[in-house]
Amino acid sequence: MIADARQLVIDRLRALQEQGLAMLPVDDEARLVLRRWMVEAKRLKMGLPPSSHAGVAEYDAVQPVERGAVASSLLRVLEEVEQEEAGNADPDDPMAHAVPRFRPGGSTDEERWVLFRRLLPRWTPMLELGSLRETPVFGQGDVRASLMFVGDAPNYFDEQARMPFAGEAGKKLDGILSAMGLVRDSVYLTELVKFRPALPRQTTNNRPPNEKEVALGASVLDVEIELVRPRAIVALGVIAARGLLRAEGDLPLSAFRGRSLFHGDVPVVVTHHPSYLLRTSDMGERRKLWEDMLQAMELAGLPVSDKQRSFFLPKG
Repeated sequence: MIADARQLVIDRLRALQEQGLAMLPVDDEARLVLRRWMVEAKRLKMGLPPSSHAGVAEYDAVQPVERGAVASSLLRVLEEVEQEEAGNADPDDPMAHAVPRFRPGGSTDEERWVLFRRLLPRWTPMLELGSLRETPVFGQGDVRASLMFVGDAPNYFDEQARMPFAGEAGKKLDGILSAMGLVRDSVYLTELVKFRPALPRQTTNNRPPNEKEVALGASVLDVEIELVRPRAIVALGVIAARGLLRAEGDLPLSAFRGRSLFHGDVPVVVTHHPSYLLRTSDMGERRKLWEDMLQAMELAGLPVSDKQRSFFLPKG
């Protein structure tokens, strides 16, 4: 609980910094809480166990927090506390290996979207991976869409266009949407990982995101889902499905089909990535993909016509 509160303060301070705030008023109660956190950080540095009640001498040993404090200084102190606790975490504690959560802050959806786009490229856990390129590819479409599509990660064409599902795979997806009676602006399209995975001497070549990239990307995607509030989600490809559903291991795409899947309370349909259609002419797989789309439309409350249901049926 304390760690969560501290993280909320860190996120809020970081957001205020991004908005250009240099000074922050701190009342007596807040100063007491901040000094207690700093005391705990000092105890950890000394190899002492955390204490719920610090003595007067311990409080006097830390630098006082001024009533008018510099936001960046407060942020640095709190981040040091988090780093100390992470370094002294019990390796047998499952929470010690918890994936960092992306918390852009904001009091309204509009403010959260602005902070989402502003802060994600500077999010420390993502930067520290050192395995992703720098150009973000954010979601596209209706941020109030009833149907949301999630891919795995941007490719070369996505990065160049700064939009998800560009290039030939994007054209395939556009064709699928058209058959569904939809367009890009009527749904929400995004990627599990918002940055193109990097390679040495990379040009147009791509690679799938690795396990760490997927784990952090899923934390970011959670925020998008909270903001869009779709009625159904389509995971395009097995990597997107594994990250979205937090599935462990190398489960194949077939393991996700024919099952009732959910992200929170939002139903999830797993199907092929549109790039798969560029590599196969198997009409059976194409028919399965279309059936997946019809299921997603029904879950999202979108109308399905008799003509759409008859696609791929034998002509009588």
